[in-house]
Amino acid sequence: MIGLGNPVRTDDGVGLAVARAVRERLEGTEDVDVIELWAGGLRLTEAMTGYDRAVIVDALTSGDLAPGTVRSLELADLKATRNVTSTHDTSLPTALELWRLLGLPLPGEISVWGVAGQDLETLSEELTEPVAAAVPVAAEAILAELRAFEGVPR
Repeated sequence: MIGLGNPVRTDDGVGLAVARAVRERLEGTEDVDVIELWAGGLRLTEAMTGYDRAVIVDALTSGDLAPGTVRSLELADLKATRNVTSTHDTSLPTALELWRLLGLPLPGEISVWGVAGQDLETLSEELTEPVAAAVPVAAEAILAELRAFEGVPR
């Protein structure tokens, strides 16, 4: 399980907070690795290399969603990027395509969870109230997904 985010950009750190919440609930479980990652793109793809499954959680630009809304996303839902020269800006679909072309081992199953942010720009280590309230909701949704696999406690 990989939580993405920037810990000093208010709600952009929600993926990291969800990863910590999942890690706490899985304490003592050896079948699931929980990783906190500050960059997406190729670094994210590299972190998934060699695993059978990957679950990713990150902040969403809220758009039409209320801040704190937790959503399961398909890879096709993720926006492509115009900037392919930066490992941080490369989209996940672009990075996965490159990894596959190189023949590197990627998970057969990848699921993505997003939490709609309220403030993704302000420099702060604190999540906004609606996003902080969504952390246990997102963690439980991810744990429910993980429980479908053998070895994850209920």
